Amino acid sequence: MTLELKHFDTRLNQWVHSDNDSSNSESLIKEKLQNTLLEFFLSEQDFSFGAKDQWGKVEELYNHPEGDVLLLSSKSRLLYGSPENLPVIEKLCPDRKDRGAYGSIFLGECRHAINEKLNILVVDDATGENGGIIKPEQAFKLVGDCYGQISPELYSSLTEKKPGEEYRVVQHRFGWREGDGQDSTFR
Repeated sequence: MTLELKHFDTRLNQWVHSDNDSSNSESLIKEKLQNTLLEFFLSEQDFSFGAKDQWGKVEELYNHPEGDVLLLSSKSRLLYGSPENLPVIEKLCPDRKDRGAYGSIFLGECRHAINEKLNILVVDDATGENGGIIKPEQAFKLVGDCYGQISPELYSSLTEKKPGEEYRVVQHRFGWREGDGQDSTFR
């Protein structure tokens, strides 16, 4: 899965060209992203990147050469897309500040993408409650920022390591859409 995003200047409200010739479509700066959660949740959509710096003004965030809107940000990179994408973004990030704080989760590339049927244990991070699958005291020890656990089989599938090879830390991203499995809620 690959997204191709065009770059534009938020101040000038125009596409960025490597030769500064706006009539040369071949020089339009584009970037490819592979295996992102953005594409998983919003496949077959067009997106573009704007950039911001310390001299940018708030009103410039509303600029886009084709009228697209700001959806997410990751540091100085601003992701724009059609306003039709906002309902999905609002489900994924119901708190608007999270669109900036966690934009990189949706834009970060993964080496491998797999689509698997998984069993998931959802744990309340305050109480350890998990639907009675395991004791709350034990479940509570499994939660926290960056505490996501995956099975050895899933690890091998993601890393292409053979069973028995030495383990290493691996970053993984996980998402499911409405209609996936028995739960109808975005996560």
